[in-house]
Amino acid sequence: MEMTVSHDEDNHPGYPLKLRIPLTLTAIGATLIETIDSTVVNVGLPKMMGGLDATVDEIAWVITAYSIGNVLMIPMTRFVSDRIGRKYYFTGSILLFTIFSYFCATSTSLFMVVLFRLLQGITGAAFFATSQTLLIEAFPREQIGLANALFAVGISLGPALGPVVGGYLVYHETWPWMFYINVPIGIVLTMMSWKFVPNSPYAIEKEKTDLWGIVLLLTGIPALQTFLEDGQRFDWFSSPLIRSCFVIWVVALPMFIVRELFARHPLIDLRVLKNRSLAAGSLGLFLLGTVYFGTLFTVPFMGQSLLGWNPLKTGIILLPGILGFAFVSMLVGGSMGKAPLFPVLTGGVVMVELSLYQLSTISPSAGPEAFFWPLMFRGMGLACLFPPIMTLAMATLPRQMVSSGAAIVSMMGQLGGALGIAVLTTMMQRLEQVHRNYLSANLIPSRLILNDQENQLAGLLSMRGMSWDQAKKAAIAMINQRLDGQSMLLTFSDLYVIVGGVALVLGFLVFLFEKTPLSHPARFRKQPVSGETGPVAETIPSGRQSEWKRPLEVMEDSS
Repeated sequence: MEMTVSHDEDNHPGYPLKLRIPLTLTAIGATLIETIDSTVVNVGLPKMMGGLDATVDEIAWVITAYSIGNVLMIPMTRFVSDRIGRKYYFTGSILLFTIFSYFCATSTSLFMVVLFRLLQGITGAAFFATSQTLLIEAFPREQIGLANALFAVGISLGPALGPVVGGYLVYHETWPWMFYINVPIGIVLTMMSWKFVPNSPYAIEKEKTDLWGIVLLLTGIPALQTFLEDGQRFDWFSSPLIRSCFVIWVVALPMFIVRELFARHPLIDLRVLKNRSLAAGSLGLFLLGTVYFGTLFTVPFMGQSLLGWNPLKTGIILLPGILGFAFVSMLVGGSMGKAPLFPVLTGGVVMVELSLYQLSTISPSAGPEAFFWPLMFRGMGLACLFPPIMTLAMATLPRQMVSSGAAIVSMMGQLGGALGIAVLTTMMQRLEQVHRNYLSANLIPSRLILNDQENQLAGLLSMRGMSWDQAKKAAIAMINQRLDGQSMLLTFSDLYVIVGGVALVLGFLVFLFEKTPLSHPARFRKQPVSGETGPVAETIPSGRQSEWKRPLEVMEDSS
């Protein structure tokens, strides 16, 4: 039975509560299962390497293939959804995602795993933009902040819960269980989607297929990702592969942008970026993706490579920050429309910067407790940024353009995370070598002291039964290990400073958003009636007085 819901653009009351609740659970559940899968394999890669007889460079494609599938398909979600219907597209994507999860678990070769991970990423991409669109339609306009807060919890809890779930399953079972666990959850979500997800309530014009847009997107994004991901490994432009990828993305992506701006029937309607708030929000979510996924990448890597944590312990240490994020996200979402958002955004940037500063000063002898407050500040700070930026980005869009806007902001968030991790990985390798060379060079003037330390260590080891030659070799190895640890510590400190610089840019973006009843409720609460003039009415963007009629009436009734 086809489910339809009537809408009024300016006085949108949201869906009935009996539909809103299961629809919200379905949308958040789909988003959560997709985002968990984006990081669940990270902790299981060593065991997968052994089981699939793969090298470190080869096994990395298990993660990369998933990200590429996501980034490629997110911009095309509206195109596919319009062609086959949102209900069929969303439900079919959940079903296919579940099937490909099963195939990942039963794969016997690296090629099969990478192939099905790519297909997982492609089908899972529907969950991002479609889920956000469903939540925005399900809630009244004055509760759009709560809808975006719920969506932010889904997209942010998943990547953080992934290491916990993956670490537990790998520790107690085998790596295929990281994929088997999706099967029963996917079946339940498929049934819920089929029953509760409605098709778009707005009339859809059947447009021609933008084949050139599809071709340019499918060539440009993978080329850029491969260039950033594997450039360091293949020594950049000395490799024909990297040179080819560079030429492809430099040509394809600008052509794609020009094509989408001027095509009569674009694959992605980039013209909606003329909306200043959407453009600022898209850039903000790109930077947020870099900060969020960048820290989610560096903190576990630092813990396991430098501090000796196991995967399960790493996931558990991340939990306080996760809970802090979820709690503050709900508070921020519930307060939208009642308090100005710009102080919240500023506070979020300050907390993220404080977190990154504390992380950059952690020593190798620090215990897990040293990470509690930095990760808690990180979680609370990001919770003050994600829901407001997503809300302000979409707040001034007409509802029939929400689908296009949601696809763009979702793509930018994922693209920021994927490219951010690729850049941080490259910088990690570079910086570690720079610090290693610097520390080694500074050891030469103090060679006599180093010789004394080497002899003292060799003497202690020889007293434990080693021959003098064995003791000398072991002492040199210990000094080199200490040198490696110090260079890694300096590298992580630099990475946190770099991510902090990215987060600092978010502080300036707040001035680019249009002023709305959500960002400045006090200024809009006493808006004159239609046709009246005055200084308050002049603060509303031209042509948008009717768009804010419903939220303002609700605010006045509640005040």
